[in-house]
Amino acid sequence: MDLSYARAPNAFHTGYRMEAISYLLGPVFYPSSGDSLSTYAHVLVGGARVSGPFPNANGGLSVGYANYPAWAIGGGAEYRISPAFGFRVGVDYLHTHFVNSSRAVRGQNDVRIVNSFVYYFGESIRNSR
Repeated sequence: MDLSYARAPNAFHTGYRMEAISYLLGPVFYPSSGDSLSTYAHVLVGGARVSGPFPNANGGLSVGYANYPAWAIGGGAEYRISPAFGFRVGVDYLHTHFVNSSRAVRGQNDVRIVNSFVYYFGESIRNSR
């Protein structure tokens, strides 16, 4: 499961904020897995909500949002800090949608770089001696 949130508090110096929320699910593959370092690849599908200001036909700004299907393909590396915790760095190709100046919803492709802390459910927080 992948949940992400990004926000620009003053998009394009308009006084309006821009937000992107994605909620994706999918399989994760581990092509190499060691005791402390492993690599992974994933294919995720779900949805995303992108909201904020966009230029309109009159030369001004309108505010809108698009809540549409989204998907991501990517991978990265995961370093296990302890039995219960890890640190992950990944790069994804993310496809979402946005509202353009003609008020039409259009697809948008982006690269997303993610750093995250991982908790492994069911593992001891401390090393056993």
